[in-house]
Formats: sequence, structure tokens, C-alpha cells
Amino acid sequence: MKKRIGLILKIAAISFLTIRLGGYAAADKRSKDFANQSMKNEGAKRMYKKLTTNMMVEDVNRTVDFYSDVLGFEFVMGVPQDSQEIVTAKQKGQTLGFAIVKCGDVEMMFQTRKSLAEEIPEFNGMKIGGSLTFYVEVENVEGLYAELKDKVTILKDIQTTFYGKREFYIRDCNGYILTFAGDV
Repeated sequence: MKKRIGLILKIAAISFLTIRLGGYAAADKRSKDFANQSMKNEGAKRMYKKLTTNMMVEDVNRTVDFYSDVLGFEFVMGVPQDSQEIVTAKQKGQTLGFAIVKCGDVEMMFQTRKSLAEEIPEFNGMKIGGSLTFYVEVENVEGLYAELKDKVTILKDIQTTFYGKREFYIRDCNGYILTFAGDV
């Protein structure tokens, strides 16, 4: 099991395998071959379509503002607090309980602790911020770093990794850690 996990991590680090419509879409042939072999080994065909984060936050409006104003995301839709109405434009003075933002192919959802805990009681009392990072590949990592360095908390300055990426880490307004990466 450890050997297989190590191999999975190695393949992921080399090519950043992503899940796409209709199954696996790999960054290179080795990853695609590995993914296809893994699916055969599991004995079942998987039909993953998409992976989108749903991040628990205290204040959806503040979070949408951070991702829009600082990181360049666009508001897609939201649901006002204690409502089932869907809004497609952010309205001044309206408190959101849920929202979706998007930038390019990256989509993120934000939901209040209250709303999320009503759906999934296990979230009651959980700390916001998580023990995970969000890895976002970008076109111009150097330019993004220069644009953000004075606007956000930089956790790790831009550096070149052993697997050939330029990366830096920031903390968002809720404590979540975002990694931005680009080609060397």
C-alpha cells in the first residue's frame, strides 16, 4: 500500500493529474497510462466529472470580496442567508449564505458555517481554514506574485520546486492556504 501511495504521489508531482469530464485527463502520457491502469486494477469504471471546493467560511460576502478584489475571480451566483433564492449578481447589503466564484477553469464555492452545519452536522464546531492547500496553476506566476505580494499574507515566497514549477503560498481571508504555480 505504501509503495502504491508513493507511486501515486510521484506521478501527481510530475504531471499534476487533473479530473475532467468523462474521466481522467492527464498532463502527459505517463499519467494517463497510470490512471488507466489504476482504474483497471480497481475493477470499476469511474465517471468523475469535476472537482470543486466548497469552503466553510464565517462571512461569504467578505470571502467573495477577497477572491474578487484581490485574486480576480468573478461572482457566478449566490444564495442569500436563510433563503433558497438564487442570485446571479451580488447586491449591496444582501448577506449571502453561499456563493460560487470563478476565474478561468478554477471554480470555488463558499458556504457559511451555519448553513453547512445544517446540511452536514459534522461541521458543527470545526475550525475554519482546514488542513489542506488549494493548488492553482496559473499562466504568469511571476506577474501574479508581483501583483499580490503587498496585498496578501505570503506564507512562502516564490521559489522553483524540484519538479519544475515556480510556486508561492498565500493565506486567504479565512485562513485557507492557496498555492499558485506556473511553469519555470
